[in-house]
Amino acid sequence: MDAIIKETLLKWNLALTEEQTSKLELFKEELLEKNSRFNLVSQNDAGDLWPRHILDALAGAPLLARLLKPGDRVADAGAGAGFPGIPLAVALEPIAFDFWDSSLKRSMFLTCAASRLKLKTVRALHLRIGQSGPAETGKYGAVVERAMGKLENILPQCLNMVKGGGVFLAWQTAAQLAQERPAAQEAARKAGAELAETVSYRLPGEKEDRSILVFRKV
Repeated sequence: MDAIIKETLLKWNLALTEEQTSKLELFKEELLEKNSRFNLVSQNDAGDLWPRHILDALAGAPLLARLLKPGDRVADAGAGAGFPGIPLAVALEPIAFDFWDSSLKRSMFLTCAASRLKLKTVRALHLRIGQSGPAETGKYGAVVERAMGKLENILPQCLNMVKGGGVFLAWQTAAQLAQERPAAQEAARKAGAELAETVSYRLPGEKEDRSILVFRKV
């Protein structure tokens, strides 16, 4: 981890221990090693995993630390290569995480990565969101999502996983945030949720802010 990334984390009031940093470096190695087999990230992103993916995922850690209640479990919806789930699980140990993904290959990778990082409160679930019935309804204190799809399409499914009073965190680029999306607002209303806050941050070397939308289920 270079100095710019450390400085950014400090701005976010997030200080990683040496053990946590070592685990994230190990995750980076694991991802690069398995990438050709599992097709986890694009070749263009492979050289920038810390600023483009790991750091971006960690932007949600201070938020979750503030919003979660004792005993809450977190779901990463469409966990893919492990973003934002694995960096968050490392930063927020011992909070329990479930990584949901419909791909068996990706679930196998996530299971392997969690084991290698010794994340004892993490489970990788080979399940498709929206088709798992009671296994997903109202189970989680928080659901996180990064690059799963259009917000208006995923809001109903992700909010269905959140229990009353819980939160759904959606990572958004500046371009996504600039769009007027009445369909997303209507989807949130139908799911019994409201946009509670929008937290903006900027990654090193980027000219525009990114944001995390926080929907609270009421």
